Amino acid sequence: MNEITKELHRIVDENGPVTFKKFMELALYHPKYGYYTKGRFPGGISGDFVTSPHTNELFGALMARQLIQMKEILGTKKFTIIEMGAGAGYMALDILNFLRKMGKSEEFNYVIIEPFDNNVLLQKHILRDFIELVEWRSDTAGISDMEGCFLSNELLDAFPVHLIEKDKGVWKEVFLVPGEKGFDEVLMQPSSVDVEDYCKKWLNDLPDGYRTEINLEIKAWIFDLSRVIKRGFVITVDYGHTRNEYFHPSRNRGTLLSYFRQQVSEDIYSDPGNRDITAHVNFSDVDYWGKEALFDTVGYSSQCFFLAGQDVEKVIEILEGKKRDPFSPRNAALKSLLLPQGMGESHKVLIQSKGVETDVQLNGFKFTNKKSRL
Repeated sequence: MNEITKELHRIVDENGPVTFKKFMELALYHPKYGYYTKGRFPGGISGDFVTSPHTNELFGALMARQLIQMKEILGTKKFTIIEMGAGAGYMALDILNFLRKMGKSEEFNYVIIEPFDNNVLLQKHILRDFIELVEWRSDTAGISDMEGCFLSNELLDAFPVHLIEKDKGVWKEVFLVPGEKGFDEVLMQPSSVDVEDYCKKWLNDLPDGYRTEINLEIKAWIFDLSRVIKRGFVITVDYGHTRNEYFHPSRNRGTLLSYFRQQVSEDIYSDPGNRDITAHVNFSDVDYWGKEALFDTVGYSSQCFFLAGQDVEKVIEILEGKKRDPFSPRNAALKSLLLPQGMGESHKVLIQSKGVETDVQLNGFKFTNKKSRL
């Protein structure tokens, strides 16, 4: 029995069954034994999963292209980029490298929100050539009146979620108790009024036995960003669906997955703290709660169309310092980022704005904008 399992058994002994959300929170973020807090970064080719910034510096460069346009739209002398969930720091590195190549790095402030000291040490090593341009903070407290962009890539999918199931016409929440294999599930009354209200508002028509997730952490997150941002944008890149897709009758077991050594599994409970656990993002929720928090939705599209709108050929030429080489290793990275069988279709991009003209036209939505589907 590993340490996370022992800790959860102790909590159950003292307080009774725990929600799945509490299990996921401890498995990922326990201060000592959590998956993301152990002093190692699990992403990359040799890790448990690969994100877009791991493929090549092209992803960060294309993102930088969009950030440059956003700065021009705001007309600010200094444009602040805040990244949360920066991982090892590769996206920040590639964005700053491209800005430097364009002679614009001094026009930007880069802030990384990172609560774990071990991760900060790794990020500072990766970003050692830009250390004077980057500020580290443990949270967003103390940041306000920001003008710029809040940026995240595969952040929201790691927020702990409530796991719910419809039982005899009533929505119940999944709680955990000790079992032979570590944990057994029990269905109980939802743990909060917020969970109950969400079910009543969005999930009435789903059949008995339907299981899915609710990510209420997104609401708190987007309201906090509204406090932080005076004028600017929020770019959210993640894998996910609109509400109609997320709660489609055929997706009746939810979207929870675990990742370990490049293997994807639906076994969520084995060896907690040593494997990643994720749930797809409901982008309709991000849009809906964003509007409640005074954000406008600028656009929503697949990653492939968003990146293609950044003038890929030009960016590659800037990176290589010459005309694009048809045999460049970046071509393989480009396929992974753009093609449907890679991350091009599975990953979506949502951009929201505050204090900006509502009809602003961003490069990323040059080819398509599906915000009406949210």
